[in-house]
Amino acid sequence: MKRIWRRAVLSGLLALLGTGLTGLVPAHATTAAAAAPATFGVRPATAQAPDNRPNFSYSATPGAVVVDHVAVSNVSNDPLSLKLYPNDAFNTPDGGFDLLASNAKSVDVGAWVTVDSGQVEVPGRTTKIVPFRLSIPQNATPGDHVGGIVAALVTEATNAEGQRVAVEQRVGARVYLRVSGDLMPKLSIEDLSADYEHSLFGRGDTVVEYTVRNSGNVRLGGKQTVTVETPWGSGTAAQNLADLPELLPGNTFRVRTVVSGVLPAGWLDALVHIDPVAPPGPQPQAQAVDASVTAVAVPWLLLILVLLVVALVLFLLWRRRQRRARPVVEPEPLPEVEHAV
Repeated sequence: MKRIWRRAVLSGLLALLGTGLTGLVPAHATTAAAAAPATFGVRPATAQAPDNRPNFSYSATPGAVVVDHVAVSNVSNDPLSLKLYPNDAFNTPDGGFDLLASNAKSVDVGAWVTVDSGQVEVPGRTTKIVPFRLSIPQNATPGDHVGGIVAALVTEATNAEGQRVAVEQRVGARVYLRVSGDLMPKLSIEDLSADYEHSLFGRGDTVVEYTVRNSGNVRLGGKQTVTVETPWGSGTAAQNLADLPELLPGNTFRVRTVVSGVLPAGWLDALVHIDPVAPPGPQPQAQAVDASVTAVAVPWLLLILVLLVVALVLFLLWRRRQRRARPVVEPEPLPEVEHAV
């Protein structure tokens, strides 16, 4: 039975910032042998030709209808039959931008876009312009709604087990929609934990983990700092901590960082601070976010030394008491000896 393997390969989205055209490696490249991937791309366009927009970006009110065009380009010499469809966007676990698979159901902006043609025949070295319509529901919530328009080429190949599999190459152009209304840019920190790890001697590492959630309705990135403080106020900051990727509303990103060279001070406070970074444009200022958690950092070497000292003191006190409690033995008097005269 034929097995269908599909994977959302959207690295072409980033390339749209340059030429807008991207050839993608098949998703199953490690398990199936196929011909070299075709080169094609999608990008914003007017009714006549591609334009210089890096993506589709709109601001509109609920109930509005936007009509626009997408250019589908075939850079290969051979003709291509490409699927063209919209879909919702989401953040991958590593914070990247991706679109739902072709068989997944969109419920947001991907469901509001209708392309004029779901299958496009593009001759070699040719670009076709396809109109599409974005119909915003009357009950659309304020804030950012993100998706994309995908061009996909489905081919067949043989995997390592000799089975015929379907391979989907796809590229996409992002669609950013901001619906008017109350904007609430907000990040939150969840599931914060800290764990101190060290050997018997010297300083150790504090592993700090937490989840950042975009709990507002505006896409946000952020600059973050993590500091571990001792009870007397000295702090050690995490080095080379990367900025947060841009998170779409409702999406999360898990952070793990190691703060090295921390003195085991009994207990430590791990402090997380995030300054949100919003996309360009007028919007309310997002508030900074702070969170903290306490980790136990037992100074084992110091504890062992203290225990040894205490044990020595107790032993000396015990010896002293033993000596005091020992009864004093009086010497027996010498017997009297009578001497004969």
